[in-house]
Amino acid sequence: MTLPAGVRLAWRRIPEGVERRTVARALLAELLPGATFVSRCPSCGGDHSRVRVLGTDSAVSVSYADGWAFVVAAPGWGRVGLDAVPASASGLDRILPGGDARSWARVEAVLKADGRGLAVDPLRVRFADSAAPGEEWTASIDDGAAVSGWDADGPSGVVLAVAADLGVAHPQ
Repeated sequence: MTLPAGVRLAWRRIPEGVERRTVARALLAELLPGATFVSRCPSCGGDHSRVRVLGTDSAVSVSYADGWAFVVAAPGWGRVGLDAVPASASGLDRILPGGDARSWARVEAVLKADGRGLAVDPLRVRFADSAAPGEEWTASIDDGAAVSGWDADGPSGVVLAVAADLGVAHPQ
């Protein structure tokens, strides 16, 4: 599916011996030259939390799966979430009844766009419809603000989903 204008998705294999965050930050720097990227875990202070952008009005999100680093940059958007899941992932139905890789990617993209990630029970994500792969979809957490979502194309064997906050003005 085509992402909205201006929203850019990139991915790269993580070379052996290279920290995955290094690859993700390099991808983000390619998409948003001149920006600075920081993340700080509110619990432990470590460099492993939601990535914030300094130096440009843009939202970003990062995900990793099967030796790949994935990033999305959304200039002018308030929040964006990206999730990548191996298409062969199993056991997801223990967390998300009836869940498969596509539904899990959508749920986690919504949780990341919300900003709280897995601090929120994935079962609280509600979809407005049952969009088929390739169709735009809408979701919310409980009865909160809606986010738009898109299934994205990526490397073979990886399922990708992107969600963005509808309540925030964005470029057309």
